[in-house]
Amino acid sequence: MLATTFKWFTGIWLALVSLAMFLWVPAHEGLGNVGRIVIVHVPTGWLTSVAFLFSAIYSWRYLRNGRARDDALALAAAELGLIFSILATVTGSMFAKVVWGTYWNWDPRETAIAALMLIYAAYFALRTSIEDRQRQRYLGSIYALLAFVAVPFLIFVIPRVTDDTLHPNCAILNTPNCQGIQLTENGRIIGTIEDFKVELLGIEQQADLTVATVSILSNGTNYTLKPSFNRASNKPEAIERLPETLRDVQIKRLSGEPGNQTVEIAIANTGNIGLLTEQRTLLTFFASLFGFTLLFFWLWWLRADVLDINEQLLQQGITI
Repeated sequence: MLATTFKWFTGIWLALVSLAMFLWVPAHEGLGNVGRIVIVHVPTGWLTSVAFLFSAIYSWRYLRNGRARDDALALAAAELGLIFSILATVTGSMFAKVVWGTYWNWDPRETAIAALMLIYAAYFALRTSIEDRQRQRYLGSIYALLAFVAVPFLIFVIPRVTDDTLHPNCAILNTPNCQGIQLTENGRIIGTIEDFKVELLGIEQQADLTVATVSILSNGTNYTLKPSFNRASNKPEAIERLPETLRDVQIKRLSGEPGNQTVEIAIANTGNIGLLTEQRTLLTFFASLFGFTLLFFWLWWLRADVLDINEQLLQQGITI
């Protein structure tokens, strides 16, 4: 009875999340409807790590206790980890096609998730290549523990130690590491962001709208852009694309009074605008994360039960 209730609750919850994703969540200001994909893409990416973590934990438990149930839970978690990684890759590729113009460009995050899927594909290949069940479990458990060592590096470390990425590292929440450079309109102020030389040429006030004229030197070429900021909503208004790049220029913050204002100019990868700063998007995102977590645990135990039943049938000489 409890399992049935859990199953129906999970199904209804995810159905409501799907409706909210398309009918309640607004289109993103900079990305349009493709911004909604974060509601599926990020939870599946996070649950990839969770699934592989559980696979490692129960592999360790099997090596300690030798219980077949622990191995079944480890195998089921690894299977779900691979499924969630595929979902994260597919949704990420859909985002990439719309925003970057290609489904795959060997971005560090894309390369890392591809390497992770190959590592766990080898795990399944190892298990299927060994006929002896006990030896299969033992070697599979050792491999799962060694494979998990790569998970934090491939998912969390490597994509963040390189600036050569299109991936929107600041797309979820605008953390201090995602700030721009502050330029004041009094005097000729010049600063740099990464390899870009930025100069504030002037500020024009149009009611609640503040328009900054910015000169940016990129690869020996000067570009003049006019990003704007709405004081009433306290949000960027016009976000300008830097020509011949996949970078967006925006005013992230504005302080001071007209005649003595300071603007914070940010140059970010396309899509790097803070996807979860809108309240309805944020609420739906957490609802999605909760729903996918419930789905993971339901499928995990269900798959482990199926593996247990299959093991009992094999012991009786019955093959499916």
